[in-house]
Amino acid sequence: MVNSRRAIFYTFLTLFMAEVLGANFIQLGLVITLPMIANATMQAFVWGRVSDRIHRRRLLIVIGESFAGICYLIIWTNVTIWSIIIGLTIIEAIWSMSNTGWSALFADLSLPNERSTIMGRINSFGIIGRIVGATVMGFIYDFPSPGAGFSWAFPLAAGVMFSSVFTLVALVPEVNHLNTPEVLDHETHSTREKPSWRSKYPSNYLIFLGIWGFITVGWVCYLSLFTFFLRLNLNLNSIEISLVRNVNSAVGLIAAPAAGFLGDRIGRKPVIIGALIVQAITTLFYGFVNTLLGMLVVNSINGVVRPTIFTIGYALAADMIPEAQRGELFGVYNAVWTISFGSSPTAVGGVYATWRQNHYLSLDFPFQVAQLQAIIDTFFLSSGLVLVGVLLFGIVVKETKRKVIDQVVVQEDEAMAIMDTLD
Repeated sequence: MVNSRRAIFYTFLTLFMAEVLGANFIQLGLVITLPMIANATMQAFVWGRVSDRIHRRRLLIVIGESFAGICYLIIWTNVTIWSIIIGLTIIEAIWSMSNTGWSALFADLSLPNERSTIMGRINSFGIIGRIVGATVMGFIYDFPSPGAGFSWAFPLAAGVMFSSVFTLVALVPEVNHLNTPEVLDHETHSTREKPSWRSKYPSNYLIFLGIWGFITVGWVCYLSLFTFFLRLNLNLNSIEISLVRNVNSAVGLIAAPAAGFLGDRIGRKPVIIGALIVQAITTLFYGFVNTLLGMLVVNSINGVVRPTIFTIGYALAADMIPEAQRGELFGVYNAVWTISFGSSPTAVGGVYATWRQNHYLSLDFPFQVAQLQAIIDTFFLSSGLVLVGVLLFGIVVKETKRKVIDQVVVQEDEAMAIMDTLD
């Protein structure tokens, strides 16, 4: 449901802002940057600590999803460039408690030696939701005229969020880890003395986060421009655009569980390096594709990347995080991911694309040609940054040895109830 809501709202958001509201490259980046900075700040400094203190993961999810659904309906009453940017910023600040809650809840219910396999299965269900959401918007976005159907994204997204809250409350039990030995020991230790900064944030975890953030910047710097590029370069209609997006997602149905399986069997590191190399190559090829068929082929190959990065990145972080600090350190992980994801489309993609566009305009290129070439240049920049990140990742990041935990951290009936809702 979460991924369906995201696909409904975000698949055509930047295209709508560009071709209907007249947003420029910087504004297309800001609609991702400001909400993600709000998300990251609240996760790092508020919701992670709240999660570890109250140990009510489900409650955080319910409040965050409900608040976001109401705000979508409020924005729907006055749709402008800045109402969308500001409204989404407020939504992400509060909704991020749901993101933290989900991360900690999953870690509570999984063992290290099976974590990425299970995460791969979960991502497969998320991919199905993303395909459904993108397909729905593909059929209504251009009806009755280009961009006119996007207004339906607001109530549809809100409806999905309210439905997810109902499903969560009805089917998923609250899991409380207040009495586990590691948590009790951590809290007792906390009352005796304040842990040092070094013991609180392991050095291998900080190194991983730094390189992970750099890779994310390179990977996502062009994403706010991609749908606009499909319309501008290939003149695709909304159904064709959703098809291009969906072939990427469909490949992920196989890639997500495969990445999880391989990550648990041969190691996280070689799997994620392979995915990042595919990302760099396919992003480079985007700039040379000029047919729908060619784009379908390249984007389907790129489909292995997203689920692999999500699955293995989460598993790598989970391997390094002590159980007693899951809420706070996953908040930091999500914050680094979100700040990198959010800042890149504006600070890198938006600024660089604007600079390149102005360069081509100074050479008397037609405006649309200058826009198109600037986006292609951003593809090339993204590919180069990812390759640098792969080199750093391969040299510096070390995998943490996974320990087999003998003690079951949740009751069997609670764990089965969670998995029944996901399987």
